[in-house]
This record gives sequence, C-alpha cells and structure tokens, in this order.
Amino acid sequence: MRRIIYNQLIVLMILILIIGCAANSNTNNALNTADRGLSSTEGVTQSGTQILGAGTATASTTGINQIGLVDILVHRLSVSPQQALGGAGAIFQLAQANMNPQAFAILSKSIPGMKSMLNAAPAMSNLSGDLSALTGEKNNTLGNVTTLATSFKQLNLSPDMVDQFIPIVTNYVSKTSGQVTADLFRSALIAR
Repeated sequence: MRRIIYNQLIVLMILILIIGCAANSNTNNALNTADRGLSSTEGVTQSGTQILGAGTATASTTGINQIGLVDILVHRLSVSPQQALGGAGAIFQLAQANMNPQAFAILSKSIPGMKSMLNAAPAMSNLSGDLSALTGEKNNTLGNVTTLATSFKQLNLSPDMVDQFIPIVTNYVSKTSGQVTADLFRSALIAR
C-alpha cells in the first residue's frame, strides 16, 4: 500500500514539474512534454507493478509446489492428507534405501516437503531384505512391493494402492527433478 501511495506522489510531483515547464514555453510543446512525462511515469509504474506481480506469482508457485504431491494424491486417489503424506514417504524411503546417497540427496532437494513425507512414513519392515536373502538378489521387485504393501497397511491403505501411488509419485518426480533423476528413482523401486 505504501508503495502505491509513493508511486502516486511521484506521478503528482512529475506532473507539477511538467505543468511548470509548460507555463514557461508554448502550449504545443507543453502538451508534448506532459504526454511524454505521463508515458514515462506510466511505464515506471507498470514496470514496478509487473515486478511486484512476478514476486507474488513466484511466492504462490512455491506454496503450490510445497503441497503439490500430497494434494495430487489426495485428489486423484481419494485418500486423506496423512495417508498421502505417509504413502509418498514410504515410496521415498524405499527409494532412499536402494539409491546412491548422492542421487537421493539431489532428489530430496528437488521435492518440496521431502522431510515431512519421510517422517510420516511407517518404519520400513525388513521383508525386502528377507526376500532378497532367499532369492540371492540385492534388490527385487517382490520384496519392494511387499515392503510398500506392509507400510500402506499401517496407513490403513489397501496394498493395491501401491500400484496407484507409484505412477503419480514417479510422474511428480519427473516434473520436479527432471528425467534423469526420475529414471534413477524408478530403478530404485524395481529390480535391477
């Protein structure tokens, strides 16, 4: 509000100066001078308004990104915000366990609210490790799905919801982190 009043005062002072200059010269030049003064003042005011608007748009976009994934899951899957937060967190926990630490750090920085999601996820069971020991593989899809299904049950979500969460979360990762990070994320969720 102060900025608007400040801009209006500047415009008023410029007009007074222009009118004063116009009184000292012929009327045709005075009108041209006033017109040029008004045009430049409008341009400055418009530029200031655009800069302020861009800052507001950036702040709004940041707010949307922070709640984006949880909101998407809530609306598309008809789950509670806590279930969306915990389900996404369980998926990210599994990815964290299977990803290179530097790659996961890059992923974490690009996903707003990652820490909240990881904290909302139920503790991972060791079913993945038990199945890996039986099959002799370091990572396996069956173990990963079983781990996620167990986490989802703790969130009062059907184990079938794992198949609905993963594409949404992966798509979100692709849009916020880029395709390379999304590919690393995907590979951490499936057997290699």
